[in-house]
Amino acid sequence: MNKALHNIPPFLVAGVMILFGLFISSVAYSIIGQWHSVSPAYAACAVAWIVAGPAMFVAGWWVLGSGGRQRIPLQVGGLAAVVAGVALVAGVLAHVVPCSGPS
Repeated sequence: MNKALHNIPPFLVAGVMILFGLFISSVAYSIIGQWHSVSPAYAACAVAWIVAGPAMFVAGWWVLGSGGRQRIPLQVGGLAAVVAGVALVAGVLAHVVPCSGPS
């Protein structure tokens, strides 16, 4: 593993996880708030984000609380980020997630 990655401060990693967790959660909840007007596939992406966003948020606070000395919160946050990213990429490739405004 690259030694430069070991020098990243844990509070920076935690801050990024908290920020992205909040962002992903807020987008997902806004989509679910319009449940009647979105497709079931898009709602499924939002459900994946509803699970991944809070998991990243909690993992970020866990990293802050442990001072970055534990691997489990980093693994949980990383897995949540992967789940959110896979849901986004799959939704975009399936033309479920809108990538632009009306044309």
